Amino acid sequence: MKVLNGIKSVFDKVLAVLGTICLAIMTVMTTYQVITRYFFSAPSAIADALSQFLFVWMIMFGSAYVYGSREHLTIDLLKDKFPPKMNMIVEIVTNICLFCFVCIVCVYGGWLYAKSQVKQIDPSLHISKSVMYASIPFTGIITCFYAVYNTVRTIREYKAGKRKTGDPLGGTA
Repeated sequence: MKVLNGIKSVFDKVLAVLGTICLAIMTVMTTYQVITRYFFSAPSAIADALSQFLFVWMIMFGSAYVYGSREHLTIDLLKDKFPPKMNMIVEIVTNICLFCFVCIVCVYGGWLYAKSQVKQIDPSLHISKSVMYASIPFTGIITCFYAVYNTVRTIREYKAGKRKTGDPLGGTA
């Protein structure tokens, strides 16, 4: 578990830092865009396109980070009524389903889509649109790791007797 905790810690820090950098640059670019549009009547196409690219990456970083930290929106009404063992089983099944979904849709499908967009060039940035879509498989791989991590953590917590009905540590079902 130490190795998984170390990897998770690195992923958490990388996602948090990259998400923050994206937000900071996006804020500067959007402010610049507003100033050039309203004060100089010359909107910046580069600032607009860069903000769009960064917004997609920031959202993908954020979604992976929130899932990894188990702070995403959940509906635990039924799951919290289950006894601890059933609660653990529901979380494991949920993580397995999410792992399969993310592997197929985000990692594999995202890779195929990003690869198909290589020839699409953004007119203002002069870079491939695949740069934007590469965020899907990139964060999909990290989310798959988090699904494995959350499953191992759930089992360890159950074995240690830390899993109780209505436990706020849920976050996956």
